[in-house]
Formats: sequence, C-alpha cells, structure tokens
Amino acid sequence: MSSVIQLPDDKKPLAERLQAVLDGDFADARNSARAFISRPSMAPVPPDTPKEKYREMTLGWIGDMIAEGYTKLPYDPAYGGDGDRRKYMNIVEIIAHQDMSLAIKQGVQFGLFGMSIESLGTAKHHEKFLPDVMSGKLLGGFAMTEMAGGSDVQGISTVATYNHASGNFVLSTPNEGARKAYIGNAALHGEMMVVFAQLKMSPGAESMGVHAFLVPIRDKAGNTMAGVTIEDCGHKTGLNGVDNGYLSFKDVKIPKEHMLDRFAQVDADGNYQSDIKKKSQRFFKMIGTLVTGRIFVSMISLSGAKNALASSIRHAESRKVFGEPLLDKQATQSRLLPHLANTYALHFMTRHLMDEYQKGNEYLETMAAAIKAKSSDVALATVDEARKLGGGAGYMSEQRYGALRNDMDVFRTFEGDNTVLRLLVAKNQLARLSNKFTSASGLEKLAKGAAMQVKRLFAKFNSESGKTEQSHFLDASFQNKIFAARERAMMYALSTKLAKIAKAESPAVAANKCQNDMLAYADAYAERLMLQKFVKAVKAQQDPEVRAVLKDVCDLFAVHAMRENGLWYVENGLMKPQTTTALRRLERELTEKIRPHAQMLADAFGVPPAMLECKTPVVVPPKNAAASAPK
Repeated sequence: MSSVIQLPDDKKPLAERLQAVLDGDFADARNSARAFISRPSMAPVPPDTPKEKYREMTLGWIGDMIAEGYTKLPYDPAYGGDGDRRKYMNIVEIIAHQDMSLAIKQGVQFGLFGMSIESLGTAKHHEKFLPDVMSGKLLGGFAMTEMAGGSDVQGISTVATYNHASGNFVLSTPNEGARKAYIGNAALHGEMMVVFAQLKMSPGAESMGVHAFLVPIRDKAGNTMAGVTIEDCGHKTGLNGVDNGYLSFKDVKIPKEHMLDRFAQVDADGNYQSDIKKKSQRFFKMIGTLVTGRIFVSMISLSGAKNALASSIRHAESRKVFGEPLLDKQATQSRLLPHLANTYALHFMTRHLMDEYQKGNEYLETMAAAIKAKSSDVALATVDEARKLGGGAGYMSEQRYGALRNDMDVFRTFEGDNTVLRLLVAKNQLARLSNKFTSASGLEKLAKGAAMQVKRLFAKFNSESGKTEQSHFLDASFQNKIFAARERAMMYALSTKLAKIAKAESPAVAANKCQNDMLAYADAYAERLMLQKFVKAVKAQQDPEVRAVLKDVCDLFAVHAMRENGLWYVENGLMKPQTTTALRRLERELTEKIRPHAQMLADAFGVPPAMLECKTPVVVPPKNAAASAPK
C-alpha cells in the first residue's frame, strides 16, 4: 500500500503556495471547476467549427454546468439555490479559461436573466420562475439594447402600454431603430426574455420611465410566439457559441403579473405606484443588475489575460534566440512582465469587488464601472502582446491567441461601453466631491474649494516628489500617496475646468468639452484602487517567500504606472524630469528581478494545461499517395 504524504504549507512549491493565495477562500470550488473544464468533452473548440455546431456544443456545456450544481449557487435557498454568489463567480472565472462563449451564454442565462428576475421581481416571480431558470427548464435572456439606442438606455423606444380592462400590457416596437439587438439566447434557445420598455398607463400617455417585463418569445416546442419577430444576428467576429438575435414586438400581450415590480407596481385599480418618485432614480435602481455583470466581465477578461500570459511565458522560456531564452531579452521582459503585473493587480481588485458586492457597498457601481473598463482594455492588450511575442507560432489557431482576442474584443463594448463607463465614473465622483462642499452652492464655489485643495496637495508633495532613491519609489506608503494625489488633483482640476466653461457658456457645453479629462480621471481612479488592494494583499501575506515575490510584482505595477504617467506628474509639479529617468531605470531592474519567477507567477494562475492550446492536426498526404500505397 502507498499513501500520499502531505507536505506542510511552507514546504510546498512556491507556485502552489501562490496559487493558494490567488484562489483564497474558494480554492476547493476553483479546483472543482478546473477539473470540470479539463474533461476531454470540454476541449477548446477548433476555430473553424461552424457556428451551428458551436452553439449546440455550448448549450450542451450549459447542461453539464447544471448537472454539476453550479447554476444553483447564486440564487436564494428559499427557491432551491445555494445563496453563494461569490463561489459562483469564482467558478465562472475558471470556466472562462475553457471557452468564452460558454462563460457569456451562462452569464446571460443565470446572470442577466435569472438575477434580473431575482433582483427586480418579487416573491410571485421568484417562486414561479427561478427553479426552472437554475435547472435550465426555462432558458432566457436580457433584452435591453436597441439598434438606435446606443448607451441611452433611459431613452429606449420599446413601449409597454397597460390595458386595465384586460389586465394586460401590450408590448410594441414602434420603429426599426427600436428593435432589441444582439440579444444572447434570442436566436435559438431562449423561451422568455426580460424586456426593458417605456411603461405607459394608457395609449398616448406620458411614459412612467423604463421598466422590465417578462416576455415569452417561444413556446415549449420552439415556435415563435404571436407578434414576436426573431432574427438571427448570424456569424460574429467572436463568441459564435452564443446565439445572438434581434427581437421586435407587434402588439404582444403579456399578463400584468409579468411586470417585474419590486420598485414600481400597478395596483388592483390600475393605478401606478412607486415609493421612488423620480423616473431617473427608479431607472438606476432597476439597472443595478448590470453591476454584477460588470464584475463578471472584469473577472473573465482576466481569465483570457491569464491564458495568454501562461502560454506566452512558457513560449518565451523555451524559445531560444541565438542560444538564449527569449525571456532573457530585455525587450521581451519590458513587453510582457508589466502585463503580468497589471493582471495580478486586477486579480486582487476583482476580489475586492466581490467582497464589496456581498457587503452592498454604495460606491460599488462606480468601482465596478472603472474596473470593467480597465480590465477589459488591459486584457485585450495583454493577449495582443502575447500573440506578437509568439511570432509565427502565435499566429497559429492552435495557440488560441486569435480566438481569445476575437472573443474578448466585445468585452470593451457590452455591459457598458468603456468610454461611457469612464464618463460615468467621473460623473459619480464629481457628485461625491460636490457633497463635501455642502456649504457651497453652484459649480463656481465648488471649483474654488477644489483649487484650494489641489494647492495644498501639491505643496505637500513638492518636498518629496523630486527624490530619486529606489527606496522612495518602492515604499508602499509613498506609492499609495502619489497615486491618490494624482487622482485627487485630476478631480480638482476637472471640477475647476467644468465650472469655468459652464459659467462662460453652459453646463452642457462644459460637460462635452471636459470629456477627455473625465476619461483620464477614470483611469487614475481605477489605478489608485488597484494599487491600494495590491498593497493590502502583499501586507496580508505571512509566508515570507510569497510576500517577497508579490511585493516585487506590486512594485513593478506601481513603477510602470508612474513611468507611463510621468509627463502628467512633471507638468503638474509632482515630479521633476530626472525622476522619470530614475523610474525608467528602476522598471528595468524590477523586470530583471522578476524574470526568474515569471514561469512560477504564470503557473500560479492555475490555468489547466489543456486550455492553452487547441490542437487540430492536419496531415497532408504525400503526392500520389494512392499510387504509392501498399497493395
């Protein structure tokens, strides 16, 4: 007989100990998901797979997730769920290593569709629909986006008109631009949709604002319901395992009970009731479901980045260039290792988002918007750089870089366009700043207060920012201070600029002329959050080896960001020109220091090896093969 000897934690390989840190409290769930996606039946899809076959494969994998019990995790135990959304999020993050279409399709079904019913509906909806949602007996989707609507969701044109005599809502698509567009699960598999529409209490009445309704689009036999028109979006640049479609409605009747009525109701007398009086406030309450979606997109973006880094670092270690590994080259280190540091920083930040979601943090919307935009941009840049470092081999489909890049490109657009999300971050933070000046009225007084604050801030750092000693830039306290100083200074400057333009022209003109400043501010806000959570994670480590290597990666993240933002620091008096030279030198030294640990740092992501390639060998027969074959 033989027995497995369990090593004490401090004797385990460093990659294994670091993976335990990254997996955190959900190591068992994440390992379960790793085993799940490593099944032969879940091998990555060859890139030339027809979309029809790909869609059915993806639907089959949804069935496998249901069989594993994963799809019950996010829902209330009162309706058969497990009530553990963080565990569910961790499992989906791992599943994304296998296939982005599966990650998105399950997100449409169990995230957007199911969680909308749970978040926007009441007990009658929960009892009737949630058990069938989590078991897959009821497949659905989330129909918010319209062809002509863009990001102006409050201005969507689909109308739901209440008819008190019949007790029904009548759903209509008034024009071509009002068609619901790119809706997951619509083209083939969905039976019901959460449809967002303007609620009118009678024909021609003023809209009560955007509300959500449960609208059947197919019967159990797969036949399209009367008045519903469904069109297949067809082949896409990526995510072809998801059956996206267009939807339009012509006088489609749905029962009164199909209005998701947590925040607003139609009473027995046919009167509209809501405790939230303002349309805009009701709207933002109702789209709170999107916050969860943005956290999901942040996490699965990182899954793609981790796939790319694991493949690329392995290639750069084994690929010899004039007798030396490619990763020994300074240029390779400079191209790849800052992406590794960004990915680690975003990993710890997304863990924070999950924790704050659980706590109900009132600023979660702002944080989730900033990190979704940052993570999806960073992840795509990481995949692209990894592809280029792969040379000719990286251009082969079996390396998956192309598939990842195509699938992830749309992450920058859906769940909120990244530009719009960054503007939202700045808008929310401007509102928070104005609340600090409660005794002031108007933008002008706010701007004066902000200008005074920024002068104090600059004075505080002028004595420190010219220092060039390495210990200065590697001090976590200083890193946090200078990232926070940049964010605050940009916010103060933005508020001042807005006030000046608004006074001279108008608030609308000011908002338009300050958009570039708002976009830049949002990234400074995201970077400050990322650094804070990374520093906190480093300090929390008890294992000295793990703490040391994480400290180096955190330093690289901080120094790389400071160097990239060097021009801003110099222009605004928080650094001197020689400081940026010192930062450039220090970044090179940090990449050299991290280089021996690069493979270990990538291994710690725990990406199953089978997920790094999609092998589709093609054997080319020799010329005249039939003639030369043995008789």
